[in-house]
Amino acid sequence: MLDRNHWQALLESEEGQRGYSDGFKLLFCPWRLVETADSLFIGLNPGSDPSGEFMRIASDERGNSYLVQRAARHSPIAAQFEALCAFVGRDPQEVLTGTLMPYRTPRWQARRDRPNIAVAAPFWRAIFESGRLGHVYCMGKVVEDEIVSLTGARLEAQIPANWGDLTIRRHVAPDGMRIYGLLHLSTFKMFGRAECLPQLAELFRD
Repeated sequence: MLDRNHWQALLESEEGQRGYSDGFKLLFCPWRLVETADSLFIGLNPGSDPSGEFMRIASDERGNSYLVQRAARHSPIAAQFEALCAFVGRDPQEVLTGTLMPYRTPRWQARRDRPNIAVAAPFWRAIFESGRLGHVYCMGKVVEDEIVSLTGARLEAQIPANWGDLTIRRHVAPDGMRIYGLLHLSTFKMFGRAECLPQLAELFRD
């Protein structure tokens, strides 16, 4: 279930059948991190690749996509991802980084896209069942809710984000893995907003 060739072939074969044509990306990092990472950063689904070179890949073997794309000025999330890693003391090149729904779209359309979360659900279930992960950083509420459902985690803390009436949350899975529900960092740049930093420190508190 955690074989790269299997997922490359499956995502290619399913793309057209599921009504997509812009490619896919499951992992924004090298596949080796499936076996070594203790932390996961997971977003909803990939947008387009402006370079047009890496449209259909199960994983990015160049390194973490956010760092590669930042050098090419492709991703608005890149600086936030780096700041998150610095905040929690993680090497960004060693964080498993991926998407809940791997098919590329210009924007999320829940009626079309949400059912296709099921495509990669067996992959993510196997990742969580491996017991290697201690920390999961979820970007956005849809991702958070799906990961909580997959893992059977319970809510431990809900904290004001200090951004309007929005909140951030910490959940704990039965095996002790911690799941953090963040705002979507392309819209809410929490790691560049002084009011959010104490809230994030509280969220990540052991």
